[in-house]
Amino acid sequence: MSPISSIEVARARRSRRVLFVGNPTRYNDVSQWAMVRQWVALHGMEPIRELEGDVLCVIVTEDILDGRCSPKESAAVQHARALGVPCISVHDTTLIWQVTARVRARMGRPQVGASAAPHRGGA
Repeated sequence: MSPISSIEVARARRSRRVLFVGNPTRYNDVSQWAMVRQWVALHGMEPIRELEGDVLCVIVTEDILDGRCSPKESAAVQHARALGVPCISVHDTTLIWQVTARVRARMGRPQVGASAAPHRGGA
């Protein structure tokens, strides 16, 4: 495995993709999982289920953190950690908020070159 470059880390921190790993089984986990996935989507990020390309962070179930998971799930989490991607419990909303703050702030700013004035006139 090649060393991780600072460019790769920076690119991951700019990513809007959030990887969800696991399959919640407990009632509290299922409702929290759905709420976090919805929150991610509502804030302009993309919830994904496969580790492909750059991801901002990985949201995992308690079972994943406890090591009760499939080899594929374990490999995805280990790969993400090796890349320096934060792996966060679905219940740790404070850390999810902190890790996604930079991306959410950047998406809330107008794009460079975009007009701040409303478009007037006919189409």
